[in-house]
Amino acid sequence: MSDTYISSEPEAGVRLNHESDELRFIQRVARLLLQYNMRTASLRERLEEIGHALWLPLQVQVGYRTVTVYTPDGLHVHAQAPEFRINIAVSAEVNRTIDKVCARQMLLPEAIKLLDEVEQSAGRHSRWTLSLMFGLAAGALAWLLAADWGGMAVISASSALGMLVRQEMHKHHPVLFALPFVAALIGSLMGGVVILLGWTQTPGICLIVPALMLVPGPHLINGLYDMLENNMQTGIPRLGLSAGILVAAAMGIFLGGWLTLGMTTVPPSTVAAQPISLWLDIVLAGVAACGFGAFYNAPWRVLWTSIACGMVGHGIRYLCLANGMPLEIATLFACVAIGFMAIRWVSSMRIPFAAVAFAGAVPMMPGVLMFRSIGGAMDIALAGAGAPLVLVAGTLANIFKSAFVVGSMGMGLLAGAWLGSLVFSLLTKVRT
Repeated sequence: MSDTYISSEPEAGVRLNHESDELRFIQRVARLLLQYNMRTASLRERLEEIGHALWLPLQVQVGYRTVTVYTPDGLHVHAQAPEFRINIAVSAEVNRTIDKVCARQMLLPEAIKLLDEVEQSAGRHSRWTLSLMFGLAAGALAWLLAADWGGMAVISASSALGMLVRQEMHKHHPVLFALPFVAALIGSLMGGVVILLGWTQTPGICLIVPALMLVPGPHLINGLYDMLENNMQTGIPRLGLSAGILVAAAMGIFLGGWLTLGMTTVPPSTVAAQPISLWLDIVLAGVAACGFGAFYNAPWRVLWTSIACGMVGHGIRYLCLANGMPLEIATLFACVAIGFMAIRWVSSMRIPFAAVAFAGAVPMMPGVLMFRSIGGAMDIALAGAGAPLVLVAGTLANIFKSAFVVGSMGMGLLAGAWLGSLVFSLLTKVRT
């Protein structure tokens, strides 16, 4: 079949061997979709869709970083991802290739060649452009969190530098959690120096925001998605990966803070937070979402989707909080709107939901609460049985508050995606 289109007749049959184009194509698709962080149910559906187009009833078994696909002939292909990555450009190109093959618009040899080259041909933002955009996003996020000008300046600079260092380290394949640890350490060292010089009165935000830029949102969303869909064998490890990245970033914060300030916990701000207007809140959220979208390598033609999600979602959250809603409920409503918007563009542009949705939702991440929770836990560990009751209660409050806000984000995004899929499906049926 290497020189023909896929047969459109089931009677034609498909004779397979381990070198057949069909199995080669399936193996490459399985590896790329897994490595670039497609959730379990969607990965299984895409592979089964390919099997249907090839007249091969496939059985798909998905594990953590592994996929095995079985054919009716007793053959199987196995794919393993060395790590999970987020790259919207690669994911979109792989999905478009699958669509063309299933629609019989592309030959299998041509599709295999394209998939073999997609990681190099998809293109990336230049390292300097990405670092600049990431630094601006960090500054916008710091502004949303009420940092002063000195804090915003060092946060932008340290986040941009941390991005450059991460890109350089990635070439040498470091251990799993080295990248978030080093990036957070750079941010806390630079922030600690600025605090020592007295250039900021918002020291906690100054230390935490560079690490907040490392929050593994897509892993978290996919992990929640997998667990809701009862794929525990992949959902739990994804959540474990997210927790490991958070802890590595927290260790970077506290090591840098200890080296420069001798601190063991995050210091509070010494000035009252100044409220910002609705329009400024929306603009800053759009800038932060743009930086994360670029970090996930969204092409320029689709980067606006993350910006729109961030601006609309954060605007809704602002209005909800202004009208007295609790933070958790306001975050839930905002993320429902983001999920609803994102799923429409995900379907039409073939881009990954988790990356687009989280880029829009990232300004709502309770990073300050999360890292203060870790800092409080460290203080309790140091104090042992003599830990003050106030410290224990405050740490537990931060932990529960963080968990409820993150849960609201995850459930809101997934609920919005489900609602959007239902509405757009009904509209499509009405039109036809």
